[in-house]
Amino acid sequence: MDQALRFKEHIAGVAAKGLTAAMCLKRLKMASPRTARQLFIATVAPTMDYASNVWSHACKTKEATWIERAQRVGAQAVTGGFRTVATAVAEAEASVQSFRERHAQAAAKFWIRMRTLPNSHPLTSVRFKLHRRYASPMQKLASAMSRLDTKRVEVIHEFALAPWDERVQATYEADRAEVLTSGDSEDITIATSSSQRKGKVGLGGVVRDALRNSADEVLASYSVTLGPSDEQNAYTAGLEAIATALRCVPLGLCDRYLTVVTSNRSVLQVIGRPRQQSGQCTIRAIYGSIKFLAKRGCRIPEGVGKYSKRIDKALPGKHTRKVYDELTRKESEVLVQLRTGKSRLNSYLCKIGAVKSDECTCRQAPETAEHFLFRCRRWTVQREIMRRCAGGKMGNLSFFLGGKAESDDDKWQPDTGAVRATIQFALATKRFSMDR
Repeated sequence: MDQALRFKEHIAGVAAKGLTAAMCLKRLKMASPRTARQLFIATVAPTMDYASNVWSHACKTKEATWIERAQRVGAQAVTGGFRTVATAVAEAEASVQSFRERHAQAAAKFWIRMRTLPNSHPLTSVRFKLHRRYASPMQKLASAMSRLDTKRVEVIHEFALAPWDERVQATYEADRAEVLTSGDSEDITIATSSSQRKGKVGLGGVVRDALRNSADEVLASYSVTLGPSDEQNAYTAGLEAIATALRCVPLGLCDRYLTVVTSNRSVLQVIGRPRQQSGQCTIRAIYGSIKFLAKRGCRIPEGVGKYSKRIDKALPGKHTRKVYDELTRKESEVLVQLRTGKSRLNSYLCKIGAVKSDECTCRQAPETAEHFLFRCRRWTVQREIMRRCAGGKMGNLSFFLGGKAESDDDKWQPDTGAVRATIQFALATKRFSMDR
């Protein structure tokens, strides 16, 4: 038994078992991505998810890093990616769920089954009264899922969003000046804020358009009193400030990058990982506005996997499974290097200090993925296989790596023939060989 039933030792043991299973899976070098993914779901994930309804409530940020390590190794075993690839990107490339999503699905399924039992079942007559001295995991689950009877109190549902809905990846920056510095000349920045003073809670924000305003100019601003402090707080006001900003985006605004900035870190954490907390109605409104804007061509920038997002606008998506499942282990190792940017090309080796310069051996330009695939003079003969399947798209990095470009429509599907031609070209050059 864990000391004081805090489940710390149990989570550590689960993470260790999951890491061991993931390492065993990683040793199967010849397994295809399809086979490796099935083995991950059948062997690695159950090891980390067993009885998660009992101990998942104790899995905080520190404990999550233990399990995420096993997740990252398991995702690497599917595609053969580098260890330096971010966990979120590795999971997206391997088409595997994060452990948070799996645990959320298990908890929701368990509680729904509990509430749909017939009246004759013994569990329906059990009262899950929360004890002050020690609350069992079942009592904690029942207390969290139960609805409030008071009309003035917000009802906390089992989850703010359905477990299968995509989550927004929030970016955390400590330097405010760096956050407000736009990386694109066409960015629209909305800075939101909330405050609680003299018994009242208010919210506000300012909007700046990089195309129309200078660094010190403001396009528009808004402020409103949300309510008394005994009903609202700075957290709910921060959520409402973001929801208000997204609702007021003009209908004619399309194909622009929109960045929403807030100083409330708890708001970012809740939007990135919505759970059982207050403000669920506002969280759903925020996600609804994001989906609405995305359908109109707007994009919410993400801080993880910028290179992967640049070459594949549909990431994460089911298309990665289709691309990797048709490849061998050796072929998938080449493709994941080109798609994630963590490769044996000099541009990445120079970043990690493995080589002194990122210059290509042809001495014409830095050895990036674009230069290697389309412009390097050393591989003109080997590049002929890519020209046969180009179809007028020679130079389109997204097309040859199985990604969705900005110009592709909603019916887009990856061209597996072009992807395979790219892999054959890379293998013919031997630039990704281990013994080079």
